[in-house]
Amino acid sequence: MKKLNLTAVFLMLFSLGLFAQNTDSTKTVSKEKQYTIMGKSWKVTKYEDGSKAYEWEIDEEEYYNYHSEKSSKFVYNFLESEVGINIWPEDDAAPEVKPWGSWFVSLQSVGTWKPSKNFHLRSTLGVSWYNFKFEDENIYALKTPDGLEFVDYTEVIDDPNADPIKSKISASYATLTVIPTVRTSNGKMRFGAGGYAGYRLGGRGKFVYDSDGDKVKDFTKSNMYVENFRYGLRSEIGIGDVTLFFNYDLNDLFQAGLGPELQAMSFGIRVD
Repeated sequence: MKKLNLTAVFLMLFSLGLFAQNTDSTKTVSKEKQYTIMGKSWKVTKYEDGSKAYEWEIDEEEYYNYHSEKSSKFVYNFLESEVGINIWPEDDAAPEVKPWGSWFVSLQSVGTWKPSKNFHLRSTLGVSWYNFKFEDENIYALKTPDGLEFVDYTEVIDDPNADPIKSKISASYATLTVIPTVRTSNGKMRFGAGGYAGYRLGGRGKFVYDSDGDKVKDFTKSNMYVENFRYGLRSEIGIGDVTLFFNYDLNDLFQAGLGPELQAMSFGIRVD
């Protein structure tokens, strides 16, 4: 039985094209997992540099070790999320934005190319939602043929019992980012700076008010004259599993001549 087990192990090693050696105690382990089938066990150890070590049980007291020196230079993560806050600068033609409630949310797939330990190229493709909640809930974003106007809600809502709760505009974008990133040798700290570009998928205005105890939601389902394309600069700084990011649009948020001339910004956090 022992001879059969040794033969099976040899064939498996040969098919993988790997050579036997002990696990490397000088490398940092990122994950370990043990498997058991038909009373036999093996353990897979993955290191932070992408290499792997395998350890097979031959009998109760003997193990066979081998190590893969091949490190993956590209890592893919299907789904990742970010959350943050949107703001725009003070402008006489636009209402003040309330940061709490002006949420930035992003769901994205991530691909990271790792040509060296200290340099990674991170790219993402996903959907981002931009919300801008007005500090003054009495303001109503009104879309007219001549452009976007910010008026008192009484000019639009014909309800004497209306008590405003919140008012905002929002838009969603398919967004691509590319972030060259510099890392410390242990990977605990990193800094990245790059850019992003997005194409608008949707948009709307939303006004919520109370009417005799009933919550009423008034929607304007349109682009609200928000630009179809957006592009800008992005910076990231990370410590451990936490990354802080900052986005700055280089183009105006609204279409020329149809809304205020201002650039949007967002900042937030990602936990890896």
